[in-house]
This record gives sequence, structure tokens and C-alpha cells, in this order.
Amino acid sequence: MKAYIRYFGKLGIKWFKFKGMQTQLLKSGQDLFLEYYVGRMMFFSLLALVLGFAYMSIAFLLFGLGVFGVFLAFVLSIASAGFVFALFYLWPIKLIASRKENIEANMPFVINHMSAIATSGVPPHTMFKLIADTSEYGELSKECGRVVRNMEILGMDVTSAIKEVSSRTPSLALKTFLNGITSTVLSGGDLKGYLHDAAKEAMNDYRLRREKYISTLATYADFYVGVLIAAPLFFVSVMSLLAVIGGSLFGVSLPLLMALGIYVLIPMMNMIFIIFVHVTQPSV
Repeated sequence: MKAYIRYFGKLGIKWFKFKGMQTQLLKSGQDLFLEYYVGRMMFFSLLALVLGFAYMSIAFLLFGLGVFGVFLAFVLSIASAGFVFALFYLWPIKLIASRKENIEANMPFVINHMSAIATSGVPPHTMFKLIADTSEYGELSKECGRVVRNMEILGMDVTSAIKEVSSRTPSLALKTFLNGITSTVLSGGDLKGYLHDAAKEAMNDYRLRREKYISTLATYADFYVGVLIAAPLFFVSVMSLLAVIGGSLFGVSLPLLMALGIYVLIPMMNMIFIIFVHVTQPSV
């Protein structure tokens, strides 16, 4: 199968010019060759097209849909192949966004940790190695681990190792920070002072982001009280009075309408609100 995947990868790169995906694969943290990834994308998309068409054609013919069933199977199989293709194409982009968010959420704490380590006078290699061994920093620990790998396995000097990681990180903030370290080391500057200033700035930014989010939560709370507490109470009160009078609204009896509002609409609105707050919550 690897030979087929390689063949499809060459065709995909030749026909569709997927060379730009190599940068995305590097930034997403997937150490895969472009040819192999594109080959998998093309192969599984074609497989979804062929198997989907064969399966749905037989199924629709058994249901007696005839020629229309074959046409419908063809359309649906193209849609399923397009879905598989889009899934492969967008997956690195999704990983890049996830890694960027994780890196920038941990940056204030990592910079503070680096600043504390640097005060003891250890070389940058040891500083990056200690951060790489601290797993709670997530993707940032992995980025530091790549710096250590570049030095210990690939034999790069410290500035070249940092530059290589800086060139492929998905986070502009981390890229700027790493470039600052290389500039300081190359110019013979005070690395302790640079890390101290960077740590102070990072924690100030962190506090500002938290304060901004807390003020946003206050706005959400006002919205919740007005729309999801006061409005449902008003709805229940009005529907209760109308139910005493009797009648219907749009052909639906008032008791049934009130039950739908209480047991379906109000819980659904609360669930949507909870999901919205969770999605908009910053990872800091």
C-alpha cells in the first residue's frame, strides 16, 4: 500500500501543487513527508469515492430507485470523497491553531521559569532542556525539546537550533521571543536581563487578558439574567394566565406550548449559552 500512497502523492503534488502544505505540516508538529501525506489524502479520497459509489448503488437499486438511484449514489459518493479530502486538507490547519493557542497560553509561565533558571548562570542549552523535561507546558515543552534535539542529535549550535525551531513554530509570539534570545546571544548581550524583561512583559499581558475576560464575563452575566432568567419567567407567567382563559396559538394548545417552552426551549437556550461561554473562554 505504501507504494500506491507514494504514487498518489507524486500525482497530487504534480497536478494540484500541494507544495505549500509542507510548511503547514511542519508547523502542525507532524513530522511527515509532503509526498506521503498528500498520497494518503488522494488515496483515501479515491477509496471513499469508489467504495461509496459501489455500496450506495447496490443499496439504492435494491430499494428500486433504478437509474435515479445510481445517479444519487454517484453524487453522494463524490460528496463523501470531497469530505475525506477536505478533512485531510484542513487537519494540519486545525492542529496549527490548536498548537498556537496552547503555546501562547503557556508562554508567560515558561518565560518566568526560564528567567528563574537563567539567574543561576546555566547555559541556554540546559535552560531549554529543563523546560523540555517539564511536561505540563504542553506544546511549548515540545518546542524546547526540538531545540535540544537540534543541538544534541543534529549537532547544531545553540543559535542555529533556536532559529530552526523559530522558523517552524505556529506562534508569532514565540517566534519573536526566540529571535530575541538568538539576537541577545549573538550580540553578547545580557540574557538574564532579556529574560527578566520578557517575563515581566508576559505576565503583564497575561493579567490584562484575564481582566479583559472577566469584564466580558460580567457582560455575559447581564445577558443571562435578562434573556435566560427574566424572559422565561415572563413567558411562563403570561402562558399561565392565557392557559386559564383557554384557546390556542397557531393551532397549538396553550398548555402544550407552555410545556414545550419549559422543558425544551429554556433548557436548550441555557445549553447554547453554556457552550458559547466555553468556546469563547481563552486558554489562559
